Amino acid sequence: MQRSRIKGVMLVGLGVLIGSLTFGAVWAATQIGTTDVRITAERLEDGRVELGLQQLGGGGVWGETQRPENRFLAPDAEVGALHQSEPITIEIEVEVASREERAATVYYDYLVDAGASIGERYNARFTDPDHPELVPGRFLCVIDPNDEGIEALCDGLESTYRGPVVRVEHDDWDDLRSELRARMAVQAPVAMLTTSVPTTILALEVREQARNRPWVTYWIELLDQHLAPSVAPFCQVTHSGTLFENEDDFFWGLSSEISAAAAAQLGVSLDFSSHSEVAGQAAAIRECVASGASVITTTLVESEVLLPAIEEALAADIPVVSFNSGVNAADEIGTVLHIALDDHEAGRIAGEEFNRRKIRGTALCVIHEPNNVGLHERCEGFKETYRGDVERWSAEDPAAARSELAARLDEGDVRATLTLSVHSAWDARIVNNRRAEPVPLAAFGFSVGLARGVLDGSVMFTILDHPELQAYMSAVAAVMTERWRLDPVTYFNGMSLLIRPQIADADYMQRVVDAMYAERTGE
Repeated sequence: MQRSRIKGVMLVGLGVLIGSLTFGAVWAATQIGTTDVRITAERLEDGRVELGLQQLGGGGVWGETQRPENRFLAPDAEVGALHQSEPITIEIEVEVASREERAATVYYDYLVDAGASIGERYNARFTDPDHPELVPGRFLCVIDPNDEGIEALCDGLESTYRGPVVRVEHDDWDDLRSELRARMAVQAPVAMLTTSVPTTILALEVREQARNRPWVTYWIELLDQHLAPSVAPFCQVTHSGTLFENEDDFFWGLSSEISAAAAAQLGVSLDFSSHSEVAGQAAAIRECVASGASVITTTLVESEVLLPAIEEALAADIPVVSFNSGVNAADEIGTVLHIALDDHEAGRIAGEEFNRRKIRGTALCVIHEPNNVGLHERCEGFKETYRGDVERWSAEDPAAARSELAARLDEGDVRATLTLSVHSAWDARIVNNRRAEPVPLAAFGFSVGLARGVLDGSVMFTILDHPELQAYMSAVAAVMTERWRLDPVTYFNGMSLLIRPQIADADYMQRVVDAMYAERTGE
């Protein structure tokens, strides 16, 4: 338990009730703690009554008397009037449960309720309506010796089941098997509750060899709620800069912020790093392996470059969760699962929206990271549905992206532009503002500036790429992976959790801006 000292203010009231309170104990309380105090009274030679306050300390010993100002009651004090002293500040030492302790308490209560529900179901199954007074048969509760706290299921079962409940528990699995066989042979239980996968397998094995076949209800706890928080850090390695390193990169700035917040809420230590070069990303993954990271989360912008480093992590029994780019490579690489926007579907939706707006002719699909496979998937989806030609375009020099884009648009054959990031959209807006005839523009992402662009019509629409969801869910997936009882790679089998793309048009952006205004003003 965490101990906290809390200062509370005790107002000592003096008046007509002095006689009854002088030697009585009263409670003083804060919102989260209580302490015993008592009021003392001493009659002085001059007839006054001096009052004080004592606090009960450790070991049941009363502390020194604290004496406030205005603590004297004069002999001629008005009868029936309430007299008050100055406030006294006292310290209350209380025990405050940690987050882990609170979570453990909540989960214990959940297990008790689950066990109680099982007991009630078997009462209904075994109770004879014609003879409700008959007690149902013996119920074995088989406890996994390696799972501290799981016996709460048995606590709940005992609280409701009308018949006898026998707990079977051994540190040695052979002894556990032997006792189950003996009880099956002699006591003929009518049912068993097993508390884990191993105890379930063992109980079914013993039941197959027994004469009677009791009912078996099993509890599979895939997520280890009793595992102590990991000391080793969780590593998150991405392929782009944070907001602090690159103020233009809104996506990764928000992503890193949300990752840090998620780690704090989940109670884990997070080491975050971002890299403009994939070779640096691979080196960072190797550093995570060397430091003994619990789990590594990473993007797969160039999976073939990252593969050797990820293989080193897997060889060291460090699970890897992937997110953002690289969904098609995740399964082959062997990551636990992949969390991302459905980039291909997002491109398809963009193409359909271009068609709905009756845009024709050549459309640029502006790729700001030419090596990013996820961005190419967006352009591929865009090409599948758009009824015009799609040209994948990247600036040869990112620092000169605006001038290069302006030169390309000046060629005169481009009828629309789809940018794949907030920063690229900003560049395209600036280029359009300098043109006599702006080229219709759509974008991926969200920022306040991009929202304003949609509202003023300089941007047709955006497709939300949700860096906040990708970051938060990858942090949750990392913690879940670390606490998963079964091999997570085998169990999840490289599955993908893909975010369904959404179009954010002017109506949507207006609602978002209104919500942001309400948050700022409190309205």
